[in-house]
Amino acid sequence: MKIIAVVVRTGDPARATEALRAALGLTLRGDRVRVVLGDAVSTHTGRALATLELLHHEILHGDAQIPRALDGADAVEVWS
Repeated sequence: MKIIAVVVRTGDPARATEALRAALGLTLRGDRVRVVLGDAVSTHTGRALATLELLHHEILHGDAQIPRALDGADAVEVWS
C-alpha cells in the first residue's frame, strides 16, 4: 500500500472539490491518501472530504502542514 500526499492550494472552490474527488479516486486501489487543505482553500469542499474523513484518511489544514504531509509519502499530487 502506498501513501499519496494530495496538496490542495487553490482558492477556486470547484477546483478544490475536483482535487478531493481525485484524492478519493486514488483510494480505490487501496492506497492511503494524506490531504492538505492549504490556506487558500474554502472550508466548504463537498462530500468527497467527508467521505475521506469517514474512511479515516488523514486531513491536514494549512500550508504549514505541507512538510508533514510529504514526510514518508510515496507520491505527491499538487492542485493549485
